[in-house]
Amino acid sequence: MRIALLGAGAMGTIIGALLTKAGYDVELVDNYKEHVDALNEKGAHIISGIDEIIPVKAVMNNGLTGKYDLFISMTKQTTMRESLENAVPFMHEDTYIMTLQNGIPEDIAAEFVGIDRVIGGGMEFSGTFIGPGVSKLASAKETLGISCGRPTGVIDDKAKEIQAMFQKALGHCELTDNLMGVRYTKLSDNSCFSGLATALGCLVGDILDNRKAMECIAYNGRECATIIKAKGITPVECFGLCPTEDRVCFETKEELDQVIAYWTKVYTPFRAQKASMIQDLEKGRKCEINFINGKFVEEARKLGIETPFNDMIVKCVTEIQNGEYTLEEAWEKNLDRFEIPSL
Repeated sequence: MRIALLGAGAMGTIIGALLTKAGYDVELVDNYKEHVDALNEKGAHIISGIDEIIPVKAVMNNGLTGKYDLFISMTKQTTMRESLENAVPFMHEDTYIMTLQNGIPEDIAAEFVGIDRVIGGGMEFSGTFIGPGVSKLASAKETLGISCGRPTGVIDDKAKEIQAMFQKALGHCELTDNLMGVRYTKLSDNSCFSGLATALGCLVGDILDNRKAMECIAYNGRECATIIKAKGITPVECFGLCPTEDRVCFETKEELDQVIAYWTKVYTPFRAQKASMIQDLEKGRKCEINFINGKFVEEARKLGIETPFNDMIVKCVTEIQNGEYTLEEAWEKNLDRFEIPSL
């Protein structure tokens, strides 16, 4: 199988390197020339948890050649459609697209190859881009893995082949017939800890150590679970998180404490994580806030559900993105803007 991985950022570098180490023919594709050069000249250096330099093949966005059997799409959703348009000349009639972005990106992929040749996945670990050729595994090594499946729910030989590939490379790959359940679990993950961390300009550990920030997580998570239930989706557990009502919803102070304890246990291995949206903003790029918390806000409006915490996260991150204040100022400016209801 000839594979092109589109978007060799923090996570893409880790996945591309580990797939290569496992013996697969992978080209890491990116538009950052210094990064591509470093990958080719020195290999992919994965630090923290895995401290290893893995030789890889990397090309610029205009360096694709021939035909590929699988495109692993890992660009931000803000540039996903453009990335896949550029890849079309290098697809054949049986090329598959695997979507490993945040949010719900399968519909975009289906525009190019049809829904029957799309496989989506949710990643269970986190990474931070350190510099050209270097990515940090920002969660415990034990978190390495993905859950994947087809939007149609079909489990066939192709799905099993891709599962086996990631199982060999990462050590864990769960194949599911409920991809939307995986997607909305991961969307809840990103909406809570990545969204709030970006709104506050902090690491996951800073949230875990602050009671009010954890109350924000609990209320935001409750909004997510309420929307998921209203849509008739059954969440799939990923890395210990399953945003069902019985786990993340509450009505009393005692129940709130239990929910905070649940979130704390799930996210303690991710204390060092820096949200990819923060990394985008640090580089002067637009982030995916409208595809993450904004997706829940969009769905909530259709369902008539109020989402004050998701709304505020979108507002704060958009202000930072627009240059109204810096990430360094965000904690002091924004934490008090979240109003915690009385129980």
